[in-house]
Amino acid sequence: MENPYSEGNEVYVFYSAEGLSRGMGPTYMAVLDPRHGSYRPRTGLTQGWVSGTVKHCRGNLVYVRFTWPYFFTERGIMADSEDETLFDFPAENVRMAGDFTAPPLFFMPGGFRPKLSILSFRWGGKNEVVAPEQWGHTGSSCSSLFIQSFIDSAVRPKIGNNFEVWSVFVEDSSDLVKIADAAHLIFGPNHPARRAEHCCAMYFIYPTSFEENCVPTAETGEDEGAAHVDQKSLFRMMKAVEKAGIQTQFPHPSGFYELLTSKRWTHLMALTPHLRVPPTVALPRMLIEKDIATAAVYASKALRAVKKQQAILRNEDVAKADQPITKGVAKLGFSWEALDVKFWQGGDGLETALYQLTQIIEISSQLTGQPHDCESLLIQEYVEHDIELRLYVVNGKVEGRVYTKFCKIKPNNEFGDFQQHFQPEPVARDWMAGDRAALDDGERQCRELCDHWISWIQAQICDIPPAVRFDYFIGRTAEKGKAVVWTLEICELGFSMLGEPDLPAKVFDAMLHHCLDKDLEKLADAQTDHKPANVWREKKEVSAKAVVEDTPAAPVSPPPSPDAEQGGKGKGKTGDAPGVLYVNVPVGTPDQRNCTGMYELQTMVAHGLPVWRNKPAQAKAPPRWIYHSELDNFWYIGDDDEMNKQFKCNEGYIRCEGRALPHLLDNAWQHFDTAEGGDGDWIIRHEILVATEAEVLDTPPPAPGTQGAGKAASKGGQRQRRKK
Repeated sequence: MENPYSEGNEVYVFYSAEGLSRGMGPTYMAVLDPRHGSYRPRTGLTQGWVSGTVKHCRGNLVYVRFTWPYFFTERGIMADSEDETLFDFPAENVRMAGDFTAPPLFFMPGGFRPKLSILSFRWGGKNEVVAPEQWGHTGSSCSSLFIQSFIDSAVRPKIGNNFEVWSVFVEDSSDLVKIADAAHLIFGPNHPARRAEHCCAMYFIYPTSFEENCVPTAETGEDEGAAHVDQKSLFRMMKAVEKAGIQTQFPHPSGFYELLTSKRWTHLMALTPHLRVPPTVALPRMLIEKDIATAAVYASKALRAVKKQQAILRNEDVAKADQPITKGVAKLGFSWEALDVKFWQGGDGLETALYQLTQIIEISSQLTGQPHDCESLLIQEYVEHDIELRLYVVNGKVEGRVYTKFCKIKPNNEFGDFQQHFQPEPVARDWMAGDRAALDDGERQCRELCDHWISWIQAQICDIPPAVRFDYFIGRTAEKGKAVVWTLEICELGFSMLGEPDLPAKVFDAMLHHCLDKDLEKLADAQTDHKPANVWREKKEVSAKAVVEDTPAAPVSPPPSPDAEQGGKGKGKTGDAPGVLYVNVPVGTPDQRNCTGMYELQTMVAHGLPVWRNKPAQAKAPPRWIYHSELDNFWYIGDDDEMNKQFKCNEGYIRCEGRALPHLLDNAWQHFDTAEGGDGDWIIRHEILVATEAEVLDTPPPAPGTQGAGKAASKGGQRQRRKK
């Protein structure tokens, strides 16, 4: 296509600070006022539409000179407005200024309302973030790489250039305090970010209890503690921004984020028996500062009492549990990457751990103090185990797993020699003495625990987070094939993915989905009859012949907009959807015939089209859902399996091709039929009826002998489906 721009055109270009620098120079942001770039905390637009003038074009590239004079780096360096440097943009990232009828808003097009505005709170100090290799190709959650990976893999592919990123660069707690005191003024309703359809805040900085720039902070990671800020100031700022009406969408709402990073959940939930938290107590700092030996006695006594009470609550052997605890770990809250965790053994070992975590410790062959403000230390029993299992939960469903192990305790009583596996076979062979059954039993229990923890999280924030990671210990028992499990850690969104190649895309998609608030109405209905999706269940014995590889036979064109006028019998518009549909499936297997009934319109949508659910009050009616698949342009009637996949599938008991609403389709409905010894296929059955009139339920079934081969393929009443 010919480039439509020419010299002198007044335009807006979609500006990306990181993308424009291409890693070869300073990164500049457009600021509303020069003082926003000069004084801390520095803040401005790092991605969004910015005004400019076309100087010339070459092929698909448009060379532009910006007309806005105020561009600053996060370090306060200003771009020379007289500089004649031109910047090139693909033509698809350029729009004529005349396309926008309203007057300009600073450097932005007037009248333009982005789909999404993100307030990005990120590191602006001199020391740049360095992510260890184990974080994978997206980098650590405080790095520019992580932020840009989210934008490039989720935001732009889903909503194009219909978004903005406003960055706030933080150097220390003084920046946080300034924002906390004036968040309602800085980011109130008149800030340009608030004009977006959805506005949210994301915090790419870590809370720490250590003083800024002290030795323990500087020795964290390989970047002198970059992005570690005072925890009290951070949470005070987050709460102020939330109080100004801006939701936190990364990592979590302030109260819950504080609960996780402080690790207080461990001692708070230790006496909830089914959550399997090891015996844990919070030892007040004041007891330690008064007398370490006495504090160790208090901690040991309390830890023993918790373990005894756990046995009572679990109906276990109380006498066996009521014994002195000889091995454990001591931890600091707001600590990262397994730092500030000390193994101890015996009373003397506990005293040493308390001393090292509160008084003096050796770091890099030198003694240093421990200047942190933790009001208590976590003391926990060391539970025997063989491996650690990390389960990655996205939108409430386990989407990844990694087996890990710290293979030794170092001379300084820290854990070392970290190793990992992605497949169970070497784990069972190398770490569990070949007992694969015990590994499977442990993983089953851990997946069940994920469901319990997700419900607990929902009680804290009234929502299921986009993603969270649960770390568990699995150990063999005396009985072969059986395992015991413990909850070790709950890692907030932004966790290390340990190089899992497919996980970042799933996590980033979930983050965007929550930013756009698309789940709120859906969750209200879907969770009414929620069936835990993560429990390791015995699978139904469905004939392999009824399942085909999950690969489309041919590329499917994207469906048109749901608001577009559709041809055929009626329009496929959500607004035209009837409140009730009646379905009669008089043929096929029992599972297929159970699709018969009345279906009520839901508030959720799937891929821009409505969804119906069979009326829950119907006697003996299993859950059934009518939804449209974006994969192959068919309407399906499926069950909770498809609902739990958010209808991102093409499976069901019956189906019909087309995009018109189900009762207006020109094509006949089909069910999957598997003949004895055959591969099976979808069979057209004109007897299947979908209508808005209840009379279709009275249509008699076909005469005996006309049902085809469906009976022969439905042994055990199993569901027949076909995946394309």
